[in-house]
Amino acid sequence: MSVEDQWALMRGGDVERGLTLMQESFDGTPNPSTLVTLGLGYLWAEKYEAARIHFQDWMHRYGVTADAYFALVGVAQWCLDDVIAASESWKLGLGAQYVDMAGGIESPILLWVASVLRPNDTLRREAAQILEKRVRDPKVRHWPGPLAQFVLGQIDERTLDERSIERLSRGISPRRKWHLAFYRHVLALERGGLSLNDFQMEMRKLVDTSTSEWSDEENVLQLVRNPEFYIARHEASVGSSLRTTLLRNGLRGDP
Repeated sequence: MSVEDQWALMRGGDVERGLTLMQESFDGTPNPSTLVTLGLGYLWAEKYEAARIHFQDWMHRYGVTADAYFALVGVAQWCLDDVIAASESWKLGLGAQYVDMAGGIESPILLWVASVLRPNDTLRREAAQILEKRVRDPKVRHWPGPLAQFVLGQIDERTLDERSIERLSRGISPRRKWHLAFYRHVLALERGGLSLNDFQMEMRKLVDTSTSEWSDEENVLQLVRNPEFYIARHEASVGSSLRTTLLRNGLRGDP
């Protein structure tokens, strides 16, 4: 059964059947493609501990590290409300053997997101310093480089849109449009342009895959590869009162 069929089962509510088929594909042909498919399946099904173990075991077994894997490990930990562990995983991603096309933007920009969603000035400065160094690399023209330039205030929204246009399609894919919306909302939250309640409402809109925009299965398969999708889904379910309680209990400190 194809990956598209597996995800159709997951989205249709037959999660266990979809996961079983993903597991069978991974067991039969263990490679980065089936690894990521099963790991994303775990995240979709909110089996966060299984997702964490899945990616960590792979990196330990084969001695291969990738910022994409650390990103998803951190996402699983974030969704388990372990902010410290998530931040540590994203820090490990800074030194991964394999990084994104932009030269390693994914891990530090996730650290920046963490510092905004669970206010931490020390982590925010650290993430910004790393991003400022990495955006000097000419590779920053590749995705997700423009996002880093945007959150650092180096480019405005119009330039961000221009740099989000994909060369082959000459347009902005639904996956990138989603990315743009997510980071605009996080930046607005950081700058005080969105309240926590409004931010949560925007996250609910972003993770609603029942809309016509996501009727195309290929678009959904691309969307669920965004680590930020699972962060957004988690934040959409975290009420303001709970967030306030978490912050008061010490999550404002350094991870």
